[in-house]
Amino acid sequence: MQELLVDSDESGVREAEAAIERLAAVHVLDGLAIQEVTLLELHALLTRAKGDEIAYRDYRDRYRAMATSLGFEGHMKWAEAMP
Repeated sequence: MQELLVDSDESGVREAEAAIERLAAVHVLDGLAIQEVTLLELHALLTRAKGDEIAYRDYRDRYRAMATSLGFEGHMKWAEAMP
């Protein structure tokens, strides 16, 4: 999914957005920390790909905070690498 959002054209961004919406709609995982942190990451990438820097920074900061509070080391590294 990240590949669709980095250096992607408009159709790739739309495809990624649809996939994110499908993931968010999965109620089996609803409320699980791994789903929530992943959705924050994907929303950050999506808003950046769409050029919405204000929303991007909000999602990025929320992603960083959640990854850190949960101690998810991989996500913490990815979040810190986000400009």
